[in-house]
Amino acid sequence: FAVGSTAVTCSATDAAGNNASGSFNVTVTDSTEPVLILPADITAETTGPGGAAVSYTATATDLIDGTVPADCTPASGTTFALGSTAVSCSATDAAGNTTSGSFNVTVVDSTAPELSLPADITAEATGADGAVVTYTATATDLIDGTVPVSCVPASGAIFAVGSTAVSC
Repeated sequence: FAVGSTAVTCSATDAAGNNASGSFNVTVTDSTEPVLILPADITAETTGPGGAAVSYTATATDLIDGTVPADCTPASGTTFALGSTAVSCSATDAAGNTTSGSFNVTVVDSTAPELSLPADITAEATGADGAVVTYTATATDLIDGTVPVSCVPASGAIFAVGSTAVSC
């Protein structure tokens, strides 16, 4: 029987030729919701201060209608902000049966700042202790922009005669 209502008519005849008939309806309904197929939680690296554009695939199939659209918010391809965002999805078949589900998109910043350090410096000693040496070291982060740099020994310190490694 197809989805919907179907009339069934029956009749019977006995040996004497007497007839009897009757009918009834068979109604087949679709109350089964579609099956939603969602990705596992997604982690993406940020591409800038606004976060990262993340694409994903969400689908739904229905026992009667076959493939039905899966509607998700935020949509695939959206730029997700740093942190975790829940994506809510739903699908509805032609009979109005709805299913829903969700997954998380987490955007992280695991990229270190980029240091800009001076080339090796040679300074002339100005006394027995060595020389005062100043230098400039900067750092830029994809998310935070310019960030402070700490170096040891610091710029402006007295450097002894010989080679000293500066760690920033």
